[in-house]
Amino acid sequence: MLSVKSKISDIDRANLCLGCGLCESICGKEHVHMQLKPDGFFHPVVKKVVPEAEKIITAICPGINITNDIAFSKKQSIWGNIETVCSGYATDNEVRTRGSSGGVVSGLAIYLLSSKTVDAVLQVGGDPEDYERNSLRISYTRADVLNCASSRYAPALIFDKILAILKNSNDTYCFIGKPCDVSALKNFLSKYPIYADRFKLTIAIMCAGLPSFKGTQAIIDSYKPKLPIKNLSYRGNGWPGYFSFRDGEGTSFKQSYNDSWGKTLNQHLHFRCKICPEGIGLQADIAIGDAWETKDGYPDFTEKEGQSLIITRTDAGEETLLSAAHAQEISFTPLKSDIIRYMQPYQYTRRTRAGIRRLAVYVTTGKWLNFKHMHLHYNMRYVKATTLLRDFLGTVRRTVKHLKQNG
Repeated sequence: MLSVKSKISDIDRANLCLGCGLCESICGKEHVHMQLKPDGFFHPVVKKVVPEAEKIITAICPGINITNDIAFSKKQSIWGNIETVCSGYATDNEVRTRGSSGGVVSGLAIYLLSSKTVDAVLQVGGDPEDYERNSLRISYTRADVLNCASSRYAPALIFDKILAILKNSNDTYCFIGKPCDVSALKNFLSKYPIYADRFKLTIAIMCAGLPSFKGTQAIIDSYKPKLPIKNLSYRGNGWPGYFSFRDGEGTSFKQSYNDSWGKTLNQHLHFRCKICPEGIGLQADIAIGDAWETKDGYPDFTEKEGQSLIITRTDAGEETLLSAAHAQEISFTPLKSDIIRYMQPYQYTRRTRAGIRRLAVYVTTGKWLNFKHMHLHYNMRYVKATTLLRDFLGTVRRTVKHLKQNG
């Protein structure tokens, strides 16, 4: 039993911990250890409360703190600051194919390394032998980047070793992660400004939410394969690509994106993702997602050559995109910002309803989430009052259900 109440445990019990691992790095593994639990998410196990470290975590935990630092006006209230919006792809066909959409994330990472703009790229990679071992990797080469290409719709330990990485080298980095990971990094650097100059660029991968490993397991189990499972991929090798894996007998299985994400994985999303104030990388230098073509008003998931939606938000992001295009690593076509709503309809819904969902969490738990400078309440004017009421009540029900399950 802990003799002092842990604020880290409080955040986790409220189902607001994203499992990023910042608390393990800052508190030390001997005091806080990230552990994969039966719900299929990583959780902090607090062995000893370190008051000073817990104070830092309370201020920077991305589950409860997102302070947008790239200002935007009410005219930009949905999509944030935009320097350029375009559709593009990596000109290297292998990079384009291996990526989840047009390979632009990997293409930019490879360009930054080859041009020596950065020494290394920090990004999430998986283990072909164990699909539960997603973690932050340090990429130094094109091969390293491609080994991390394509989406991972499952938990990953991102920051559990971040202090050790930064202390053990003087490398400069490009950081690639989900929008909440970019928020976590910026929160971290606000408390550890000595490392701020080491990060030359941030790239956010647009995110619709983090599924539990239980979602992955449900798809695997539906095929009744022979263990062990190897070479599991959630997407890539096409656009949108297939959920695929190989079993212990060497038999290959695959499932379409429409079925894997649309029917299973998105049914296992983390509660915190349902109240997320943004999945579009408001704080990143560059945000990248799928430039979905639409069919009857909905994204068309028919397999085709990949196209990435690219939004630059800062001068550094704009300069990087133009330089990569000049070096013929990336090809892009400018778009009007109005089209984003049709390419990313779920993100539009999320941005217009996040304010009412935050209010529901406050009414239910008394916790006012520290989400700042994102025009959350202003954006609610785009939604009918009856729809907002349904969203409010739905969030209340989910929150109450979780609180009952966790005592």
